Amino acid sequence: MQLSAAVTGSGEPVIVLHGFTGSAEAMAPLAERLHGWRRIAVDLVGHGRSPSPADLAPYSVEAMADAVGLLAAGIPDWPCHVIGYSMGGRVALALAAAHPRACRSLTLISATAGIADAPQRAQRRRADEALADRIGEHGLARFVDEWTDLPMWDSLRGSLGPMAWQASVDQRLRCDPTGLANSLRAGGTGAMTPLWDRLAGLDIPALVVCGELDAKFVEIGRRMHDLLPASKLVVLAGAGHAAHLERPDDCATAIHEHLAAH
Repeated sequence: MQLSAAVTGSGEPVIVLHGFTGSAEAMAPLAERLHGWRRIAVDLVGHGRSPSPADLAPYSVEAMADAVGLLAAGIPDWPCHVIGYSMGGRVALALAAAHPRACRSLTLISATAGIADAPQRAQRRRADEALADRIGEHGLARFVDEWTDLPMWDSLRGSLGPMAWQASVDQRLRCDPTGLANSLRAGGTGAMTPLWDRLAGLDIPALVVCGELDAKFVEIGRRMHDLLPASKLVVLAGAGHAAHLERPDDCATAIHEHLAAH
């Protein structure tokens, strides 16, 4: 599948992947800070300007990784540095596992390698499918209202301030309802094939970033850092799940250092 991407700047290529309900637009505050690099901000399937097909197959994490890999292969001076946030981080990991030659380095922000425990994974899949059903039953506006009211976004709301927070909500409201529902059904953490047993074999320089207020992903980040053979862990003080938006300068500085080193 051909994905939409916005290209800015010049230098070595850096692919930037957003999270669920996001887009290339949502990653702009980080991408704009990565001066000296050619930023390729991608809209994953079902998001932004990329297609939102009815078929579930393109929404699997593996299929999304293949689509990003196809995009990367068309870049003349690949391999690329790859930055992924949340869902985009899962896609970045899957890309590195399936197409390691496409990745010069990885940056994983508030990401996970999946759910290793089968019963927990099945439970999460049922929860994601129920969320997808609510989009169809109640409409996108109500879903976005409920999604952005989750406690995981409290620190982001406080960091952005009212106007920027509303702009982030408006961006989510421009998503395609079919795309979001299918992303949950086929590309959610519950539907993802876990990659924990692949991490030790990923000999790609990796930066693992998480916000100290996001306790769940701090624990996950530490586990991934322990398993990835060439990784560095950065925990951003005072930040939550959207660490790159809550502490954009600190996050960009850490990524700059990582990219420059590799």
